[in-house]
Amino acid sequence: MRHPSRFLRRLGATAAAATAMVTLLPQAAVAAVVLDDGVVLQSTTGTDHLVTADRPAWAAAAVHSTSNYNISLFDQWGGWLASSYGYGSNRSEFVAVNSHLLPLASYEARTSTSYGPAVAHTQWRQSHTTTTLPYPANDGVTGPSDPDLAFAALGSTQVVSISDIHLKAGEAFWVDTAPDTLFFLLESNPYDNTTRLRSRHQHATAGVVRTAQGCTLYRANHSGVHGLLMVADAAPVATTPPGGTAVALHRYDPARPYTCPQRNFPGPTPPGV
Repeated sequence: MRHPSRFLRRLGATAAAATAMVTLLPQAAVAAVVLDDGVVLQSTTGTDHLVTADRPAWAAAAVHSTSNYNISLFDQWGGWLASSYGYGSNRSEFVAVNSHLLPLASYEARTSTSYGPAVAHTQWRQSHTTTTLPYPANDGVTGPSDPDLAFAALGSTQVVSISDIHLKAGEAFWVDTAPDTLFFLLESNPYDNTTRLRSRHQHATAGVVRTAQGCTLYRANHSGVHGLLMVADAAPVATTPPGGTAVALHRYDPARPYTCPQRNFPGPTPPGV
C-alpha cells in the first residue's frame, strides 16, 4: 500500500483530484466499455475499453493487477497497434499515445490475462498540463519548495499520470528515482512513425544517460513535445489525507555531470556539494 506523502500534499498536485471508481461485474470481453479520461475502472476479467484522444497531448492507457494483466491498443476498426506485457504479477502495464503527432481518434484498450479471474484496475489519462524545467538560480536546493525544481506526481487513487514537456534535443534533467520504477520519459522520433505509440518495455530506459547518487539523468534525443509518465506498481487506494508519490526534476548542469542536486530530497542539498 502506498502511504500519504506530505510532499505531494504540499504541492497540492494530482493526489487531491477525485477519481471515479466503477466496478464491473465479471463478464467476457465482448462489448467495449467507455473509459473516460481520468476514470479508473475495476474489473475481474479482461475487458475492452473505448478510449478517446480528443486533445493534442500525450495520453496513456494503463492496467494494474495482483495477477499478470496485459494491455493492448487497437484502432477504431479493430486493427492492432501496440501492446504492453511481460512485467508479471502486481505490476502495471501501459501503452502511451503521442497525439501531438497522431490524429485525434478513438481507440480500444483491451486488457487480458491467462491467469484466470483477478481484480484489475484500468485507467486512461490524457495530459492536461505542461511541465517546465526551471533554469537553476541557486547552487544546491533547499527542499520541496525550491523554485529550481519541477515535479511529476501520481495520486494514490490513480494508476497512471502524464504531463507534456517541451524539450530540445540534448536537454537533460535529473530525477530522484531509479529507472523503470515509477517514472518514464516518453519520446517520439518525429521522422519515425513507429515511435508515436510507446509501451512500458519500450521505454523502460528511454532517455536514460546514467544513474548517480540515487538519481537518474534523462536526456532528450529529439526536439519536440515529450511525455512525463508515472505509473503505480500498486493498486489504487484512497488515503486520508489524500496521498501519493512525487518525484523532483532538476535541470542538468554540465559543469557537474555526476551531481544530482535533489539527491537528498525532500531535504536540502547544501551548495557546493
